[in-house]
Amino acid sequence: MYKKILQIGSIVLMLFLIIYLGTLIDWVFKPVIVFFQTLFLPILLAGILFYLFRPIVRLLNKKMSRTLAILLVYVGILGLGSGLISFIGPELQRQFSNLIVSMPVIIRDLQLLIASIQENEFIQRFGLGDFFNWEDRIEEIGVVVAGLVGEIISNTMGFIGTVFSTLLILIIVPFILFYLLKEGEKLPNYLLNFINEDKQDKVKPILTNMDETLSNYIQGVLIVCSFIGVLYYIGFSSIGLEFALILAMVGMVTNIIPYVGPWIGAVPSVIVGLLHSPMQALLVLIIVVVIQQIESIFVQPQIIGRKMSIHPVTVMALVLVAGRFIGIVGMVLVIPTYAIGKVIVTHLYRLWKVRKEEKIV
Repeated sequence: MYKKILQIGSIVLMLFLIIYLGTLIDWVFKPVIVFFQTLFLPILLAGILFYLFRPIVRLLNKKMSRTLAILLVYVGILGLGSGLISFIGPELQRQFSNLIVSMPVIIRDLQLLIASIQENEFIQRFGLGDFFNWEDRIEEIGVVVAGLVGEIISNTMGFIGTVFSTLLILIIVPFILFYLLKEGEKLPNYLLNFINEDKQDKVKPILTNMDETLSNYIQGVLIVCSFIGVLYYIGFSSIGLEFALILAMVGMVTNIIPYVGPWIGAVPSVIVGLLHSPMQALLVLIIVVVIQQIESIFVQPQIIGRKMSIHPVTVMALVLVAGRFIGIVGMVLVIPTYAIGKVIVTHLYRLWKVRKEEKIV
């Protein structure tokens, strides 16, 4: 037992030593890092779409060949995408144009609002004026944003690089997705070929549970976020909030981050409402709270909660720690990563317990 622990420890130490030495030699790890950075986003997007459309492909595959089913799904995606673009595209373009034109006015109004808060008698009485001293920072943010926009426009190579990266993703993602939908079902059996035959029966349930966990989480999150986005747009439009569609999309995207994300997405909406009037800001806050209560009570438990079985306190701790060390990407990926790790550890513990009982017998 101790020999095995020492062997595993030695292997881990050797791996860390190799990685450390490799980081000292730039040409060893730089190609790997560039390769990872180039393919990470396309593979991630293709993987998400794979779990989203796999049930449809499976259903169609009962009536036709798998290739034809995938092509039919692609036609459906193109049709649905074209419909959404024609439906929300003009409104989204109009709101983006208005937002760009109104940005200097918004920054100015925000500075005036903060200045009025600083001069408030209650704020002055408790010495909280320095806490709201953000005018210079807001102005700096405006200068930085304007500089970045100007640099992107003036720097032709940077603009071409951005366009090229976007086109690369648009080309690679459908290509990867096609082969995932066509051959993805064979991946567990392919991985089992690298394991001894006497252990395949024990490893297969782990791979199956990992696949089910990812599938349930991705499908659940996308359904919940779409539901939240629609409710946000209906609620914001009903009170006449400016840039309602853009703010609803921001709330929909940030809702991917459990617990923390909805409130991050609510900040821009409350600020825009506050610039119009305090009453509208209050109405925005009420809409956000009501929608989050609907999600947490009715939607989230039914779609995600039962499948994931992760305590809310654990989710909150994971999200905060991941955000502290990795940032937004970590906050998004930490829950599915934890769920997969939980599946692996649970199965390994069960296997260890069964072996221990067999030895006792």
